[in-house]
Amino acid sequence: MPDSWTRALNLYCYPVDLRVYHRHHEFPGFFEILIDGDRSSTIAFENHFREAAPNHIAAFFEVVFWKLFSLTLVRQGSTDRIVNHILNNGIQAKDLWGAVSEFVENQTIRNLQRIRKFLGLNKYAKVLAVPLTLPALAYPDKLPMVDTQVAKWVNKNFIEQNIHKNNKLTAFNFIGVLKENDFNNYLNWVMWCRKTSELLTIQTSEKWRARDVEMAVFTAQRNNLVLTPLKN
Repeated sequence: MPDSWTRALNLYCYPVDLRVYHRHHEFPGFFEILIDGDRSSTIAFENHFREAAPNHIAAFFEVVFWKLFSLTLVRQGSTDRIVNHILNNGIQAKDLWGAVSEFVENQTIRNLQRIRKFLGLNKYAKVLAVPLTLPALAYPDKLPMVDTQVAKWVNKNFIEQNIHKNNKLTAFNFIGVLKENDFNNYLNWVMWCRKTSELLTIQTSEKWRARDVEMAVFTAQRNNLVLTPLKN
């Protein structure tokens, strides 16, 4: 039964070349990595972020560009807006890392808004995907990412996937991008990923993290794969 999940995770592919950020030269020691995009290279990037972020603000810039990389028309300018806001306001790595850690301990809208404020996103839109990428990469055992690929998969599969489950998925209400009105659906997604990671760890004898569940879902949505509902 878990074979479909293992297959999807093994097919995960999100290659990113951080070196193409047009301001990479401003941040020595950063934006130097070509990420192949499989699970192992993505975990290596997560580890790099977790080690560097408490003391280096450029580590956060890398994650923003990584998250936006597939949006080729906007990734440079959207990253620039966040970079400029942080640099112009003198925001320190320890402050942003503290906000990320606070959210990991207590997933509330207020703590989400704090991250978003540091990124300069509050005045544009109450978005979820970019600010919630930071805690997911910082603590992948506990938190999955969320994006429109995930939301589309959930909306197509939540009824079937919820059968015999105590932690239940709920449909996202997004149009275009995920915003704050979907925060409760995000919380349900988090709890479901945690429980699913526990089931997969037992049933496959391999360690699954919340982020691994999300990576399998992301791959299934992009590649039209079926993920068999798991039994408790």
